Amino acid sequence: MRTFTTLFLLIFLWSCSNNDSSSKDNFQSTIIDSTSSPNETMNVLNEKTNYIGFVNSFYFSKGNEVYIDLYFIKDEIDGKEYNRITKLADSLIYKDDENSRHRFPALLSHKYFDLRGLSKLNIYDAKNNFVCNASFVRVEYLDQNISPSFIAAYKTDKNLGSDIFYCVSNFNETLENLNYSITKDSLLTKKILAKLNVARPYYGLENNGTHIQYQTSDTILSIVNSDTYSFFVLSTNSDFKVLYKSSEPENIINVIAVPMTENKLPYILTRKAMPESDMIWDELLYFDGTTYKTTNRQRKK
Repeated sequence: MRTFTTLFLLIFLWSCSNNDSSSKDNFQSTIIDSTSSPNETMNVLNEKTNYIGFVNSFYFSKGNEVYIDLYFIKDEIDGKEYNRITKLADSLIYKDDENSRHRFPALLSHKYFDLRGLSKLNIYDAKNNFVCNASFVRVEYLDQNISPSFIAAYKTDKNLGSDIFYCVSNFNETLENLNYSITKDSLLTKKILAKLNVARPYYGLENNGTHIQYQTSDTILSIVNSDTYSFFVLSTNSDFKVLYKSSEPENIINVIAVPMTENKLPYILTRKAMPESDMIWDELLYFDGTTYKTTNRQRKK
């Protein structure tokens, strides 16, 4: 999701230098591609692939609906093209002083956005308890003051409120029964940062470590932040291995250890922030047998 946050700055600068002085609505209707059909979108939505990501609530709405951010089909979208795609939205769903929701044409959605496997969501809380189901409604352009984005909107079985939730899409199984407990041991965090020989983070993250303690061994998988980078560390009484170090400056601000494994270690869902900025994005990571790596567009391998 880092693409969207980077794009926001590009879009802002581009739009400031390309303001249209006409009175036309910025969200113009478009001629639907006659080669598209509803079945194409449904086929993509029902593909057998599992998306794993955080679920967001509309803070300005108390309805039984949630959303997830979408990836573009293209790997690279510049500000000019992003602005062009926003103009394809063809009707207003909601508007207040700070937010608006605009419907994106159903027949075009699969041509611009990666909708693979997003038909239905199983939603879980931060402790991996099943909460409810959610069904795909539409693709939208969500225009917000801080971070406008393209989203997939869903209807849920219940109102979720503002707690932290995540989802697994098109998932008809049960989560694995993993024998571990999760702690926020600040002393262990300090100990690991000392072994890494890195500076402690600032802005309230100095004790922000997540430790996955396996109940049948002395193995601990720790997710910690330094002042600039994030780390995944696997430690035992006799070993200490760095399984992940971010390649660019980042801090992890939310972590979910998803009860699904790859090479005997769980998938890790993260929400990350660039230090000293408002840039926030999500990543799903898996263990390839040697290191933790980022999955392709948050799909389970």
